[in-house]
Formats: sequence, C-alpha cells, structure tokens
Amino acid sequence: MRLSELAAGYIVTPAGVDPEISGLSEDSRRIRPGMVFVAVPGTSLDGHAYVTDAAARGAAAIVAERTGTVPPGMPSVRVRSARVALAELAARFYGNPAAQLRTIGFAGTFGKTSTSEILRLLLNAGGARTGVLGSLGARYGDYFDSGSGLTTPAPVELHKSLRQLRVAGADTAIMEVTSHALRLERIRGIRFDGGLLAAILPGEHTDFHRSYDDYVDAKRRFLDHLTTHAVLAYDSDNRAARRIAMGAQVATIVGYSTERRDADLVLSDVELDERGTTFTITGAASRAASGMRLHSALLGRGHLRNVGLSLAYALTAGLPVSTAATVLRSLVPLPRRMERYDIAGRTVLDDSAAHPDSFRGTLEVAALLPHRASTLVYAVRGSRGADINRRNAIALADLSAVHGVDTLIVTAATDCTGAPDQVSATEVDAARQALVERGRRFVWHDTLQGAIGDALDRSKPGDLLILAGAQGMNEGRRILTRFGPR
Repeated sequence: MRLSELAAGYIVTPAGVDPEISGLSEDSRRIRPGMVFVAVPGTSLDGHAYVTDAAARGAAAIVAERTGTVPPGMPSVRVRSARVALAELAARFYGNPAAQLRTIGFAGTFGKTSTSEILRLLLNAGGARTGVLGSLGARYGDYFDSGSGLTTPAPVELHKSLRQLRVAGADTAIMEVTSHALRLERIRGIRFDGGLLAAILPGEHTDFHRSYDDYVDAKRRFLDHLTTHAVLAYDSDNRAARRIAMGAQVATIVGYSTERRDADLVLSDVELDERGTTFTITGAASRAASGMRLHSALLGRGHLRNVGLSLAYALTAGLPVSTAATVLRSLVPLPRRMERYDIAGRTVLDDSAAHPDSFRGTLEVAALLPHRASTLVYAVRGSRGADINRRNAIALADLSAVHGVDTLIVTAATDCTGAPDQVSATEVDAARQALVERGRRFVWHDTLQGAIGDALDRSKPGDLLILAGAQGMNEGRRILTRFGPR
C-alpha cells in the first residue's frame, strides 16, 4: 500500500513523495524500514518524543499532531488527533475487516470473557461461524493469537486480528470492549451489528477513571458504536446498564433479569448445586417456551447472569429455545472462570475473582462443593492501586469468615507476574493492613509457588482449595500440578 492510499484525505508533506508502506505502529520500538510511525500522546509517555527514534529505525513516514521534530525531507502527516488517525489508518491498512464481519460488541464490568464464549456457542449452534476477540486473545477454529494482554487491543493489533479472523473463515466476531478502549478511541470507526451490556459496577479501574460516574460515562460511549439495526441485550437488574440501554437508538432492546418480573427475559425459580444451575424462563423473549426449565452446566450465580445475557441476545436474534437448551447443558467453563478440577485428592475451585462482588460469587460456589476443610489462596492485584486492594481485602476477610474458610493465604505472586502486573509495596501494605484491621488471620507469601506449596501442606485429600485472583493467580494450576500428590 502506498502512503497516498493509506493517508487518503490527509495532507502529506512534502507533496509528491509516496513511499510503499509495509505496516504501522504507535510504538517506535516496533518500527522497521517501510513502516509508518504514529506519534500518539499517552497518559504517561508522549509519542512525539520518539519521532527521532522511529526515523532512525527506518520509518517511511511520521503521523503526528506536532511535526516539528520530523527530520527534514521525511514524509509527514499532521493530524488533529493522533489517536483517531491511528484507528482510521489501521482499519484502512488491513482492509476494513470489521465491515466484512457481523460484529457484536460487549461492554460491562465483569463476565465479558465467559459470556462471549457462551454467546459464541449459541450463535454457532444457529449456523454462524463466530470468532472472539478479548482478554484471551483472538480465536476462531484453529486460529489463535494470544495478543498483547489488552482486553481490547490497540488499533493496529485490533484490525490485524479482525483481518485474521476473517481470513480464518469467521463471518461473525464478538469483541470485548473496555472503558479504556472507548475513552482512548481504540475502536474508532467500528460499528457493531449487535451489542451486550452487562452490569456496570463501581471499584474497577479507579486508577484511570476519576469516579464511578466517569466510569459509567465511558461505558455510555458504547452506544455510539451500535448500528441502528442492532440488537442490544442488557442486564436490567443493574441500574447503570438499564439507564444506558434506554438511551440506545437501535432496532431492538432486550433486557434480562433474575430479579425483575417485567423484563423481556426472566430467569426465575433458580436452583444452584454442584452440577450447575437450573432455572425457568418467562417473558416476551422466551416466546412459546415461556415456563420452560433450562439447565446450565456452569457453576454459580455469576455464570447464571452470563447465561441470561447471552440467552437474551441469542433468542432475540432468532435462535430456537430447544437449540439453546442443548448448548447450555453442555457448557464447559473457560480456564479460571469458576473452573472446578481435582488435583492431589483435593477439589480445586479456580476463579479469576478480583473484586468484592466476584469474591462473593466464588465463595457461594465453594459452599456448594462437598469438602471437609477449605483453604483459599488469593493473589493481590498489581497495578490497580491501594484503594481497590484495600476494598478487596476487606471483602475477602469478611466473606471468608462468613463462608467458613479455614485458612486464608495471601500472596504478591512476585514470581509469576510481568512488569505491568507487579504488586507495589503500597498495594501490599493496603491489602495486609485491611486484613489485620478486620481481624482476619492470614498467611503471607511473596511468591505464588510458596503460597501454593503452603496450601498443599496445610490441606488433605478431600479438602477444597480455592484459587482466587486475576493475573497473579494465572499460574496457580500449573504450580499445583507440578507439586503433585502430597
């Protein structure tokens, strides 16, 4: 692709220079000869400071809001917003792949990954070929790319992944959309043919959002990316999600509920046990199947809400209830999403719980599983600030006592987290002090290996081990397996 084609609509200086472009990036370290460098001002670093580095690495052109540092004679494109330009140029470079797919966006605080998987299976049962792009990377069929670790990738990776999903054979893509992505213009230009809006809860990303209202406002921007013909399914039990959904200018809005009898899809008479969840569906979205009992093989109320949201969307999109029922009975949890397995004679409940509400869900499921004694290992959240870690520790102290957890082990998992997720001394102090203040006895380990080994030593066959935490606990199962029988 020539620069003139990539930058169509922008003014390129000097005129008449039109190099062949092999790629683009906002990270100067990734620039190779023939690529375009987009100087994006960041929250901590300004890409304009790296123009010289990009040029030295062989950049064919520079896109920037300020072009004063561009070497003389090098092609440059001056733009009003480098973030917007990055999204537009990335889409153009990869052939606007989002326009070649039926796209479904998913916003909300929790459940994006599990609900996307449930919806993927439901849509495929109806004949779609569905790929997913989110916190577990991009995947469809045999194609898998773990990505950069961002739930919603930056524009270059985002459009590259959408392109790869299309090439691999997908005709539909479910995309997890974060508040960061909405505020930072990562999905600029993408229009979703469908949308899901899960509950929006306080306490997440307090390092980025000034307040809960600011967080909700960022989520509201999701509506700007929905087409007028879209179906929007939302959690009508959550006030913020309900208020946002009511402002959507789309063809169909469908709310599900486990609490409100006036919702479009109501899940009632819920029975939770160690085999999953059984419930009755009623409401307009259930159509002729109103009053039918369905069973999901996934554990806990959190997964019930994930099922409810994906079911509301799929039924409204035309999937027969009988087909949906077959899919729900055979569901298997994704890794670390209320996952149950056995190791060394212990039952293990492994969940990426990292918020007071998710701890409650994890411990409610733990209570359903037969066991003698229980040990909970929790990995403190890195790079989230002292406030969320203090609130997490308070919730963990209280909930573990209420649910009769015998031993609480807490770790910074310094041996298993990369630089972006390392726990700071301030975060450690906040978590430990909160546990002390609540009077909750706990054992501390710097490393995850030490914490897991201690949990095995303190437990016996027939006991329950609960692994809770986000990135810091991702290696928990591997370490458990490596230790072997005890």
